[in-house]
Amino acid sequence: MKPISFEISYETSGGPRRISAGLGAPFETQDLSVCPHVDGSRITCSIETKAELTVTGFSLELAHEFGAKDRVLVNGYQSWTDTVELPVRSRMRGVNDIPGPVLRKWVLDGSGDYRFADYDGKPGHLHGYTYAYVRADDACELVGSLDESGGFTKLEVLTDEGKVIVRPEAPLGRLAAHETQTLVQLALVRGSLDECFEAWFSLSGITARTTRPIVGYTSWYRHYYDIDEAKLTADLEAARDAFAQVETGDALKVFQIDDGYCTVGDWLAVNPRKFPRGLAPLGASAREAGFTPGLWIAPFVCEKDSRLFKEHPDWLLRDDDENPVKTGCHWSGGYALDTRNGAFRSYLAEVLQTITRDWSFKLLKIDFLYAACMLPHDGCNRGQLMHDALELVRSAVPSEVLLLGCGVPLGSAFGVVDYCRIGCDVGLDWDGKLYMRGLDRERVSTKRSLANTIGRSPLDGRAFANDPDVFFLRDDVKLSAAQRALLLETDCTHASMLMTSDDMRCWDEQARLLYQHAVHALLERSGADTTRKA
Repeated sequence: MKPISFEISYETSGGPRRISAGLGAPFETQDLSVCPHVDGSRITCSIETKAELTVTGFSLELAHEFGAKDRVLVNGYQSWTDTVELPVRSRMRGVNDIPGPVLRKWVLDGSGDYRFADYDGKPGHLHGYTYAYVRADDACELVGSLDESGGFTKLEVLTDEGKVIVRPEAPLGRLAAHETQTLVQLALVRGSLDECFEAWFSLSGITARTTRPIVGYTSWYRHYYDIDEAKLTADLEAARDAFAQVETGDALKVFQIDDGYCTVGDWLAVNPRKFPRGLAPLGASAREAGFTPGLWIAPFVCEKDSRLFKEHPDWLLRDDDENPVKTGCHWSGGYALDTRNGAFRSYLAEVLQTITRDWSFKLLKIDFLYAACMLPHDGCNRGQLMHDALELVRSAVPSEVLLLGCGVPLGSAFGVVDYCRIGCDVGLDWDGKLYMRGLDRERVSTKRSLANTIGRSPLDGRAFANDPDVFFLRDDVKLSAAQRALLLETDCTHASMLMTSDDMRCWDEQARLLYQHAVHALLERSGADTTRKA
């Protein structure tokens, strides 16, 4: 890839203006100076204003000669968005073909980038965020953002035109005269796939907070919402007994309670019928059994049936018509919260501190995080909102608490969360029902989840520790024995977590041996000690 030119659009008191030029010496107008700088593998472009103005857009064009056998990967919008290597003439399908009533009823455009990104469906027109690469055999070229805190970086790969166009989010608000603003910082590196990712993360200065692998149990795919104290107590006993027969070495053992313990948004109002003693005793029991207790929470959303939705309408994120912003069809209807609202921020800090300090949960699975950046507002673009929201969570919990991000634009999570989901949810079958396969890029699919685990595997141990979602060894799912084995093998060779939702009391000797083999493979790849018993 070769940097060719830039284009910037902006507005002054005299009206809108647009300029474009080749990358070379600084370019000047009466309103601003554009200062591109190429230093080896680092590309930076900043502006110095001469008058008050508002930047409305910026792009950087790279030229690349695509070969017929090249493979292209563009990182999807968030954790669940499909992200795999594609042939150069591939089409990227949005939700344009889904009938409007179906789209609206199931809010199928809520979790992706469909509300603000163009899907033209043309062969070779691909787009993604934060990074992209082109690979032919072992030769790779990667372009990656060095900092997403100031806004998301969109990458458009137009293979039919021989172009890669980088479009960082413009800063919101007016810039004063004589102000300097960096618009984009990029790495442009070549080598093997591994060498490219090493060079990119070295230039960014980002390091993973942990490389310690996790093994354990999560309640979601066994019970979904139907959890209570008795069921989870039985699951904990089963997990304790199963792990007593497994060498887990230095891996962290986790017992995680997932969704279903309260109405979404009312996090401290634990369902008294399901959990008459609250959640703290279960966490204590997990610790006594040798597990780190984990809890699921979706910090930036609430459901329509929650007290929060009814009692704090001012905490809801609203569009230009003052309608609450829907995030999806989950629960009684999911709605985004305004993460810049001071009262909500105080409430969320109280919730997180109660869960981690008073209830003593030491791992939080924070989910549906994209809700924080549904709409630019309060002077922040989407990337700034996502960065700020994650920093809010990180600052509210004790330093030793581990964060597992999910449903999050990945660049914002680099170096912030300890573990991160890097694919969509698995299903209890291979690829969902036929009619489901034409829906959004974030849909539930074991097949897609497995492919995403491979596609995003280079992030493992660099950006965070990768979470591939769960594996299954039980036989009451609609997966063949070969598919279950492939899922487990892929997880232990491309990620850092081996979590299950199986009833571990039903594992036979063969299942335990398969799991033991996978745990050893996970530990050896991570460089962890493999000798200690659970």
